[in-house]
Amino acid sequence: MLKPTLWVFWLGQFMRFFTPHLLLYFDIQIYDKWEKNREDILSLGVSPVGMQKAAECDYVLLGYPAKYIEQLVQDIAGYIKKNTVVFDICSVKTPVVKAMLKYLPEHCHIITTHPIFGPQSWQNGIKWLKLTISNVRASEEKYDFLKNMFWKNMWLKVFEMTPEEHDREMAYIQGITHFIGRSLKRIGIPDAQLATCSYNDLRNSSETVGYDSDDLFLSIQTDNPYAWEVRQSLLQEFEKQNTWIEDNSN
Repeated sequence: MLKPTLWVFWLGQFMRFFTPHLLLYFDIQIYDKWEKNREDILSLGVSPVGMQKAAECDYVLLGYPAKYIEQLVQDIAGYIKKNTVVFDICSVKTPVVKAMLKYLPEHCHIITTHPIFGPQSWQNGIKWLKLTISNVRASEEKYDFLKNMFWKNMWLKVFEMTPEEHDREMAYIQGITHFIGRSLKRIGIPDAQLATCSYNDLRNSSETVGYDSDDLFLSIQTDNPYAWEVRQSLLQEFEKQNTWIEDNSN
């Protein structure tokens, strides 16, 4: 039985890891405008192709940072054939879904996903790691194929939720964690011999998210429509606590 074809846009850090898992279920082609990534694509056993190849594929995966998705879907819209399934793996959902609904042709299916794991969490494989999925505009058959692939075949913990529900939770889960973790990484929180469990949790957090790309960090903080309010609440509380300490230090 022939595998469905999958056209992937951009070989980022996540897709370097995730492509071998997808190869079990798809015949994959990758478009990446950066020539330096060509050898990496070939090393995965995948063909590097042009943007027009999207028109020939059954599925299209948008692996680009959220802030570039609006322009990307405009660029590929003319290539998307009838009944193609377009899905993304962005860490922010509401603006991405809005762009896909606005610019992609009505004859395609749209699904949004977010694998909630990265280089630090996939050290021991992906089984039981988390992924969210939402049927934006897809047939039940197309949606169930992707959902069951992630759930029953890859053994991921799959959570079905709306883009808004996803972004409200991620404003806390990613917004705060990445903000604090990146800050701790930058001040150089040390590995101390007297470290407590709580302190080590902070160090682990800084190590887990401290190496994320600037694009990912900015996307989490600026593309999520709920992140600013959560971040400001945290900063205001920091200021209140600092003021209270100074007022009561004598």
